[in-house]
Amino acid sequence: MTKTIYRSKIDWWVWLVTVGFLAVIWLSAIGMSWWYVVFVCGSMTLLYAWLMFGCWYEIDGEYLVIYQFFRPTRLPISKIKAVKKTSGYLATAGMSHLRVSISFTDRSVLKSFSPIEISPKDRDGFMAQLQSINPNIEILC
Repeated sequence: MTKTIYRSKIDWWVWLVTVGFLAVIWLSAIGMSWWYVVFVCGSMTLLYAWLMFGCWYEIDGEYLVIYQFFRPTRLPISKIKAVKKTSGYLATAGMSHLRVSISFTDRSVLKSFSPIEISPKDRDGFMAQLQSINPNIEILC
């Protein structure tokens, strides 16, 4: 059983916001005591790194595992009904507006009828691998 990891695509505007925010935090610390710089600025920098790099997707056998903030959510690939490329800025498990929308056949998987949207870097490869595991998946335009 092989695992394939797909990193989340990170848009340029996320990098811009991150650099801008961290620059303000670190520049505001000029003249402060060392403990403020270490604990407050260091903690904020680590938090931002955790938020940006703590999101990825893994295809593990018959499951799609979505890691968000290093917390895994396992979704059965056999219950995927359709996948399609989409774009948008909804607050979901992704750092890019270029996303893959995944619909499920069974409401109990997500406890909702709404699809989940994720943003793997290689959207085409990701969708092709899902369809190779479950040929019943419909790829929409």
